[in-house]
Amino acid sequence: MIQCIVIADEITGGSAVGAMLEKNGSSVLSLMNARGLKDPIIDNYDCLVYATNSRHLNPQQSYQIVFYASRLLKKPEVKLYAKRIDPAMRGNTCAETEALLDALGDNDRVAIVVPAFPALKRTNVGGYILVDGKPLQKSLEGLEDLQPAHSGRVADLFTEKFRYHAEALHLKEFLKGTHHLAKTIKDLADKGTRAIVMDCTSQEEINMIADAVVLSGIKFLAVDPGPFTATLARKVMHRPNMPLLNNSRLPKIFGIVGGNNPLISAQVEMLRLEEKVLLVTVHNLELLKEDHHRTEEINRVVAEIVSRYDSYTTAFAVSDNMLANTELNQEYQETLIKTKRTANEALDIIATAYGEITHKVLQKRPEIQAFYTTGAEFTVAVCRELKSMGIRILGQVLPLTCYGEMIDGEYRGLKCVASASSATDTNTITDSLQYLKRKLVI
Repeated sequence: MIQCIVIADEITGGSAVGAMLEKNGSSVLSLMNARGLKDPIIDNYDCLVYATNSRHLNPQQSYQIVFYASRLLKKPEVKLYAKRIDPAMRGNTCAETEALLDALGDNDRVAIVVPAFPALKRTNVGGYILVDGKPLQKSLEGLEDLQPAHSGRVADLFTEKFRYHAEALHLKEFLKGTHHLAKTIKDLADKGTRAIVMDCTSQEEINMIADAVVLSGIKFLAVDPGPFTATLARKVMHRPNMPLLNNSRLPKIFGIVGGNNPLISAQVEMLRLEEKVLLVTVHNLELLKEDHHRTEEINRVVAEIVSRYDSYTTAFAVSDNMLANTELNQEYQETLIKTKRTANEALDIIATAYGEITHKVLQKRPEIQAFYTTGAEFTVAVCRELKSMGIRILGQVLPLTCYGEMIDGEYRGLKCVASASSATDTNTITDSLQYLKRKLVI
């Protein structure tokens, strides 16, 4: 049964969105012939992507083709309608968005325009599309639909060429939180706005926009190059064997990063910038002191995570000596001498403590459905504490980063991502989280 319909103006971009939807666990059909619009076979898929091949037609022709196709595909069981637009704003963006809105026939349906593709370094700031930080006009040619908008702002494009009233929401609105953004979207919809162009600089902001749109309760149409559509699909489509969850008990992810090299530090800093995540610092040197100091530090970290977890879907326990500065290194070496331990012995003690933290957090927050670890010692320590013999490998997230699940013990089936401490991509943690969120439908 079709739950998601995407209209694209050409087949390759449409199929790229289909690939994102497939990553959500949905079955996807990419259709390029109008004859298939009436074929019963399309009802065997969760998602249908239809390519109109209308990019190089004039706006009137594009409107007619999209309107006709959308009328045929309109079904009461569809949870998400989307208009796929080109990341470089080529084609008849406004005309085809109008056509889809008109075909659906709801006068209160709003096009949520998110013209960003963070993975391709395409963002929208102040209404301007930036490619790797530069204005789109300076980066690419053939910006057909932006030419009439002399400012180059997507918001101006909709003001100049869109038949209905359009508004823009900028980054300052995001800083006030999801509930504020949802209320703002609802207020604009109530005033008759039919298109809202959203600033967006990261996948985390795409998540926030999607959450806000769902929370607002409005009828909506997704208009974007793909990431926003895929994120919304995770949130509104019902997947077989996937329990419907209360918002306050959404699946959660827990992670540990106990290493202390500059590369891991850069990954954590990227995590801090890109994701809404609870980061709780672990004082590693406390873990090397007497047992009561060690226990106090473990309990402190666990208590802080557990008490603040309700406001987050993701929490991490992170080493305090991430940058390995001279003062901390000296104190660390002095502690090794004082306690008569080798560096390997100290690492084992610290890793074991992180394993205990993970176990205690899992006991107190049973809604955690996956965990993340960096470094072999810490992965082994977690498996040891959870009394699991090992991990069933289910896939590769990135080079040196795998996805799997516990094969036995109390937490059998618990999903995990384990990354080597030598993984060189600064986006390793953030990409791993997005991978887990797709798998867990967060």
